Amino acid sequence: MRLALKTNSGGYALREVLAWGDDTYDSIQKGLHLVCEKHLDMNSPYHLQQSESLSTFFEAAREQFPILVSRYQDSWPARDFTKMYLKNKVGSDKAKTRSKMTGSD
Repeated sequence: MRLALKTNSGGYALREVLAWGDDTYDSIQKGLHLVCEKHLDMNSPYHLQQSESLSTFFEAAREQFPILVSRYQDSWPARDFTKMYLKNKVGSDKAKTRSKMTGSD
């Protein structure tokens, strides 16, 4: 079986590119979020994660979701899910901090 290469970065919807059913997409997305929370620093974006932590994360992600190994070169969907999750999490946490500092909700 030929592995799916990653598309060019930026400007694409992961859900559309993967073409998984909604249940599969949502299940893997939620599962990868849990793996992130277990192995990565949730206060840092992807590019600032420790390489050892990323290695542990990818090992756990591939074990939990064999589809990442069997269909995708370098398990790129796990990386893309993770980059977006961390970006949103860090951004959300910063916004909450700013809101608390200004006294607004």
